[in-house]
Amino acid sequence: MVPDAPLPAEEVERIAADAAWLCGIPAPTGHEAARAAAVRNRLVELGLEPHLDAVGNVVCRVGGDGPALAVCAHLDTVFPGLEPAPPVRDGARLAGPGAGDNALGVAALLLVARALATDPPSQPVLLVATVGEEGLGDLRGARHLLETESVRALIAVEGHGIDSLAVGGVASARVRIRMSGPGGHSWSDQGQPSAVHALVAAAERVLAAAPPCVANVGVIEGGTAVNAIAERAQLLLDLRSGDPDQVGHALARVERAARVALPDGMAVEFEVVGRRPGGAAPESAGLVELARRARSAVGLGAADEQLASTDANAAIARGVPAVGIGVSRGEDAHTEHEWIAVPPIAHGAAALLGLVRRADEQRGP
Repeated sequence: MVPDAPLPAEEVERIAADAAWLCGIPAPTGHEAARAAAVRNRLVELGLEPHLDAVGNVVCRVGGDGPALAVCAHLDTVFPGLEPAPPVRDGARLAGPGAGDNALGVAALLLVARALATDPPSQPVLLVATVGEEGLGDLRGARHLLETESVRALIAVEGHGIDSLAVGGVASARVRIRMSGPGGHSWSDQGQPSAVHALVAAAERVLAAAPPCVANVGVIEGGTAVNAIAERAQLLLDLRSGDPDQVGHALARVERAARVALPDGMAVEFEVVGRRPGGAAPESAGLVELARRARSAVGLGAADEQLASTDANAAIARGVPAVGIGVSRGEDAHTEHEWIAVPPIAHGAAALLGLVRRADEQRGP
């Protein structure tokens, strides 16, 4: 049966408490094991039979064998530290690094697990807490899931974004640019080329060459001391566009820009360290329509339907129907000041559950 009402207050508080609990378990990309173990244990407590797959995803099949609807929420955060950073509840807000991206998404996945454990689906469903969604994780968990399981459709769950639906994928490429030179002493070897200086100059050229793609230098590092001419320096560049071809064209332009006007004695390495597929997803039209109905049924208005960068990208690349859905509102994602609003969870999580039930009742892909 499809539940067509916002969740009761006690269920909203349970989801918020789960989000706070998960947010306090560090899960940098590549180091999601502690959070994965916590999620797995919670699923076991529900009487389900989850397992960890070869890359560290928590995978729980409900409803028998065969092609499954995959409901995915990523475990990892953009924050590299392994020290716990407990979130803070302040009235209607829950604040903490990764509270919405994606502790709340995983908490909503646990809501779906509770519902299906009580009232099993008529068709197979895979509940999946994925690894490697952020940054250089390059959708590792979602890709592995799609390579190893028969998935008929995929729902990517995020904490933020209740007012939008991800109906296609933002394509992206992640690039590492390294400079290396002779280095030396800042006084006695003055005039020797510096890898840091060369990299900063190259970054300016690269950013100018990127449009119409959106470009961001997210990390830049190098050198050894304030009085040493840097031997090595590197940066990480993020290129994004709704048009996958534009990303490919931009890669060629920024590589040329990185290699021109280098000082004598300076070497550059240009390495693509991650690619995300993207573009429109006409095969997802039926699933998107179900998401619209689920939203309307619980009192949510029309969503802003847009491209996004989620686990759904991996499915879209394989022609598997996919949609991304958010559970609440908030701000400051990917910063230490990130926060989410608790009250909207009543509608957002209900819409997610309604979408899962509708996709279960629909026969075929």
